[in-house]
Amino acid sequence: MYQTTIGMYSIEGKNYTSFGIRCDAVSIEDISPDKRAVDSLVALCNSEELESIHLYDIVEDFLTSNQIPLQTV
Repeated sequence: MYQTTIGMYSIEGKNYTSFGIRCDAVSIEDISPDKRAVDSLVALCNSEELESIHLYDIVEDFLTSNQIPLQTV
């Protein structure tokens, strides 16, 4: 099951909150500061029952395309 993760990060002295995604032993942090977008990606992964071995490709597609449909979470 996919889950949204949260972390605090800093770039050039400016702090920000960003969200990531985790499934099984695979985790990718700091994907986006847009929680709704990451939650929608998590919901899509769970509804499609995608295997965690595809997580890196899923996140790459998410970051390079605006084609991921946003769902109401």
